[in-house]
Amino acid sequence: MLSYIHHISDPKNPTLVLLHGYGSNKEDLYGLKPYLPKLNIVCFQAPISLAMGGYAWYSIQWENGAKMIDGAAVVEAAQLVLESLKTWQEQHVRSNEVFIGGFSQGAITALQILLQGFKAKGFVLMSGYALPEWHEVLKSLSTNVPVFQSHGTMDPVIPYTWAEATAEGLSHLSEYTFHSYPMTHSLNTQCLQDIHEFLIPLID
Repeated sequence: MLSYIHHISDPKNPTLVLLHGYGSNKEDLYGLKPYLPKLNIVCFQAPISLAMGGYAWYSIQWENGAKMIDGAAVVEAAQLVLESLKTWQEQHVRSNEVFIGGFSQGAITALQILLQGFKAKGFVLMSGYALPEWHEVLKSLSTNVPVFQSHGTMDPVIPYTWAEATAEGLSHLSEYTFHSYPMTHSLNTQCLQDIHEFLIPLID
């Protein structure tokens, strides 16, 4: 069971799962609570401990300045999130309705959960991207689950072109939207407002 911090607005309400980025922790995205609709929120903490109180969902290897990610490790991280989510739901809520969201490495993990066919009410992918080997899978993905993807046009960590390539792979989905903002590897006010507006009509 992953470590977590949560807010229970009502055990009968849907839950928004938030997965933090590389080098961060469970407290990070919990700070988004004032900007979100009335949902239960659970922020899981990644299992790999890093320096300065940070954590990672999977390791990143560097080769000639390029990021090398083991896709199997992302699959393992996604499965660990789903296992922890099931246990958390059994302990704290009565509704099985859930949204999956993440930032950066957390968004990549959330996207893998989508690719595994998890039936969420929606996905919020913030400043992440699809691994190159996922691109063909994206194009053949069939789902009517709403997906919100956001990215900063000035992102120095995950290039905007990587997000665009991901958007191209998901663009055939009827309930998919891509939002770009003049920001770096971060979230701005307009992005948070758009996420709020994305979630509101999906809450019963």
